[in-house]
Amino acid sequence: MAPRPFVVPVRFAVGTQVLQATTGALGVDCAFVRCVVPPRPGERIAMRLYLAEEQPLQVTAAVRARSGSETAMGFWADFVPDKMAQARIARALGLVEQTARPMDRRAMPRYAARFAVRFGTVEEFRREYATNISVGGLFIRTNDPPLMEAVVTVSLELPGGAPVEGKAVVVHRVTPEEAAQRKVDPGVGVQFVHGDDAFRDRIDRFVASLSVRGTG
Repeated sequence: MAPRPFVVPVRFAVGTQVLQATTGALGVDCAFVRCVVPPRPGERIAMRLYLAEEQPLQVTAAVRARSGSETAMGFWADFVPDKMAQARIARALGLVEQTARPMDRRAMPRYAARFAVRFGTVEEFRREYATNISVGGLFIRTNDPPLMEAVVTVSLELPGGAPVEGKAVVVHRVTPEEAAQRKVDPGVGVQFVHGDDAFRDRIDRFVASLSVRGTG
């Protein structure tokens, strides 16, 4: 079966640098990883996929050569065949042992939350507020949303410590005019594409606290 849109955190190394990013699509034998600094085509890498409610899945993958028609930022990774890994991915995708689910969906729950976020580019950096978050991204309320596919630096002012900084790409955009028509907040949904282990740890702990609060 062809890969489907599916967002989960992923950890991999480029040279000596360990990066935390997210998938944009996932199949039982490959994944598209959205990241700022992709590995070289043909390189073999170790990847850790953070599938919901299970221990991270370790896979080995080969970086696929990029075709001229691809426009999204990131790279395709073809997994080294592993039946146990394929079975876990199939369960996560809802291909087996689960009821049918929508083809295009987030793999991780999204929680309402309000906290300050500084975001932007070198030329323009501003402070706004997030209205929801998942382990893969967040929605930032702003009356001046960046363009689709724009890469922005994000500094999240989460409880329990200093702000944590990473990079994200705009995957959803609502202008003030669209927001007024739809009666929703204007702003951007962003997907995390570049961070370190400290960035991932703080987000995971914050989202876990929201999850407990929501079930309490």
